[in-house]
Amino acid sequence: MIGNDGKPVTRDQIRAAIATYNSGNRGSREFAAIPRALVTILDNLAVGKTAYVKGGDGQLQITRRKDKSIAAA
Repeated sequence: MIGNDGKPVTRDQIRAAIATYNSGNRGSREFAAIPRALVTILDNLAVGKTAYVKGGDGQLQITRRKDKSIAAA
């Protein structure tokens, strides 16, 4: 995955972005820093489904829980 600055995003950066996404404050400056591609993937992930996001240092499994939050493995 490529970040908003055009550089590859690491798995730790993806986990931090998911934590920001789960906070639910979409109008914040921190939320604006999340890569747009990641927001699209997370918005379209259905409850109980799993997706894989490729970071610069490997792959990360993400799942949408029943409470609509995102879990990263």
